Amino acid sequence: MHHVFGHTSPDTDAFVSAFAFAHWLNAQGISAQAYRLGEPNLETAFVLARWFERYPNDELPAKLLPYLDASRPTDIVGRGDKVALTDHNEPAQSIKGLAEFDVRYVIDHHKLGLTTPTPAYVRIHPVGCTCTILYEMFTTQKGVDITESMAWLMLCAIISDTLNLSSPTTSDDDRFVVQKLCELCQMNVADKDKLADEMFSAKSDVSHLSARDILLMDYKSYEFGSTRWGIAGIETVAPSQIFARIDELTATAKLIQAEKGVDHLMIAVVDIKEQMGYALAHDPAQNVIISKAFGVNCDDKVFTLAGVVSRKKQIIPALERYYQL
Repeated sequence: MHHVFGHTSPDTDAFVSAFAFAHWLNAQGISAQAYRLGEPNLETAFVLARWFERYPNDELPAKLLPYLDASRPTDIVGRGDKVALTDHNEPAQSIKGLAEFDVRYVIDHHKLGLTTPTPAYVRIHPVGCTCTILYEMFTTQKGVDITESMAWLMLCAIISDTLNLSSPTTSDDDRFVVQKLCELCQMNVADKDKLADEMFSAKSDVSHLSARDILLMDYKSYEFGSTRWGIAGIETVAPSQIFARIDELTATAKLIQAEKGVDHLMIAVVDIKEQMGYALAHDPAQNVIISKAFGVNCDDKVFTLAGVVSRKKQIIPALERYYQL
């Protein structure tokens, strides 16, 4: 049995890529079970609900992936068991004690941050979404077809990760795959754009969420040398909701920073419609680093990061360059 999962604080791509890759393995007679390392965020919950409505009689199991506690993986997965990672490959974003398990597969679109004691099947491509890579794997593997319902899920994942093909992470491969998936789903461009608007609206209404839930909804950990960072990503079409809660969010960030044991916790806000990025100021030492790394000054508790909308392609590289100076 291969245990397949995306990263902690799973987004739509982490959910769908784990589900799709387990299906790809099972279709070839390789036993696999997909898991989730957390609850679905607002956007993912919307996607899953819409999927169940759209394909109620699909042959794929219409249920959430079973939960795997990343802090206690041995409750389900035995040490030395085979695991497959999708949409991540850095141990800080995975199950506790990842090195104690047999990593057999890595399907990802982020920079390499993992070493394995034995050879593994690794596909890491510089594209906007893991599901773009999986599309190629499905279409080049004989006997493994993409059903319409799977195509729809994969399309949602790519829309999410590339901000509907507007993010700087978007590649020609992503655009090609979106076109092909739309054909499989019998959707035109207007339908796809309408779906994207609905997904982004679903993730933007955080009025009923606590500050903690907002910050952990898309949280990832990184290491730059001996310095550990947490980055809480908030993508929204309603940034005013976030700015109205700056004091609450920054106070909670300090608590999460201590809880996670990270040196710094960056709150990165992306205005999807305006393609504008922001960082909320809440720690003097961190504020100095952000100012130097991005060449900006803080204005009323907010750093304006013009055009910075990608954690993977813009925020992480800027911080890496800072620590290399």
